[in-house]
Amino acid sequence: MIDENAYGLLIAWFDLEDVEYSLEREQFVERYSELAAAFTGCLDALPLGSGVSVLDLGHAFYVEVADGDEITDPMRWLREVRTQLTDAGFATVGVICHGGRWIDDAPAADASSDQLAQCVERVGDVRVVRASRPSEPLRKALAAEAAAHASADDAPGWGPGLYVEAEVIEALGRKLKNVPTPLLAADSEFYRVA
Repeated sequence: MIDENAYGLLIAWFDLEDVEYSLEREQFVERYSELAAAFTGCLDALPLGSGVSVLDLGHAFYVEVADGDEITDPMRWLREVRTQLTDAGFATVGVICHGGRWIDDAPAADASSDQLAQCVERVGDVRVVRASRPSEPLRKALAAEAAAHASADDAPGWGPGLYVEAEVIEALGRKLKNVPTPLLAADSEFYRVA
């Protein structure tokens, strides 16, 4: 395995539970299917780069691309995906992070094979699915998405929006015109940009 820098982009359905509890089962399944179709439509219509991987987490989609393999600005890409999902009636949280990730340094013997199926292991009666090697962007994106929600003690969360980790701004060589108030999640600083 090798360590390389990557961008991690998370797009989460912010009010999934509220929608789930307000709809009948069939209506919710249809609504969830609409979200998945809208997101996969974005993957096809808005290419992010080469070697992009996507992890469907059920409530969110996590997209990762190696630093340098992106063919468009990751912030612009995530903003456009959020816009399309908002236009389809979904409240979302978008998070973009940057950091190290571990990947295999040798290509798979059969690149067309189902990588996820190769990552399923049985441990007794337990099915273990290995969906990712250690990924700093994934860890930070999940922390930021959690911070977007209210806590159990009713402390307000950040709410729906697009959150960019300060490290992304640096990695893209950008400067913010008006630096927003920093938001802290785990060990990272984020800015709400939309």
